[in-house]
Amino acid sequence: MPSLNKLIFSMLLSAIVCGKIYAAVAYVRMRGENRKHLHWLIADAVGIGYIIGYLLLEKNPTFPPKEGFEWLFYFAIIAIISSTFWDSSRKQRLITQFIYSVAIPRILLDNSYFRHDWGVMEGMIWWVCLALGIFTVWNIVEQSFSALPSGASVAFVYFGLSGATALVLALTSTLRLAQHAGIVAALFGAIWFVTLVLKRVVKNVSESDWHILPLSLSPIVVFLLVGIWMNGYFFNYVPSICVLLLAVAPIFALVGGIQVIQRLGDRKSLFVQIGLIVLCVGVAVVIAVMRSGLFGQSTNY
Repeated sequence: MPSLNKLIFSMLLSAIVCGKIYAAVAYVRMRGENRKHLHWLIADAVGIGYIIGYLLLEKNPTFPPKEGFEWLFYFAIIAIISSTFWDSSRKQRLITQFIYSVAIPRILLDNSYFRHDWGVMEGMIWWVCLALGIFTVWNIVEQSFSALPSGASVAFVYFGLSGATALVLALTSTLRLAQHAGIVAALFGAIWFVTLVLKRVVKNVSESDWHILPLSLSPIVVFLLVGIWMNGYFFNYVPSICVLLLAVAPIFALVGGIQVIQRLGDRKSLFVQIGLIVLCVGVAVVIAVMRSGLFGQSTNY
């Protein structure tokens, strides 16, 4: 398992690379240059940052992968390629989402559960349920991008979600997989920090113009987080309730569209959105703490 020093270095370098690419694209956009064709670089910043972190942690990628987490490297590459055409049309995006949602469970679980543990009928039921679950989570992620009022709030939510995922994994399963979630958290933390800095540097920009995290970022988010959650549940005994709470947490961003919440004003509405997400994620962390046995006898879920 990689050392703590190697983990810190990989997180730091990944965050720096991601932050610099994001800062360049965001600055050009905020200076009034309407270059939406560059927005896919924001998604690529996260994907490239993760690949750098993966290589620093694991050195050479294995092909074909022997362990589930080794697929994360190739998932990041597929997501980077997908981000270049993700904003082309809604129909193409939905078809691609469906294909990926069907493929991800088969790729991750084919050599273990599908071939050795599940029968034909049981395997089909799991496959359908997992594909529908991934497709649903994917659409929740995309809707949360527009439901939250700014790029900073989106980055903060996924920084917290990735960080909580790392904590849950560290408490209940394996530190190695938790380190990969930590890399993802560092990337979103960098985007959040850079956005806050640019808000102070670039003047006369409306709040709505800071909502620049594109839909093309969603393949990176889904491939990495879903890949980590599935690895945690199927191969590292993470409690199913923890995985479920983490996966559905972004849905609470959508409460900002409820009229009653909208009447509270932008600031209070954002507080409610993030508060509910934090509550959902917090419950997952508490369950992980109880499961870990840190305070005595562990509780199974």
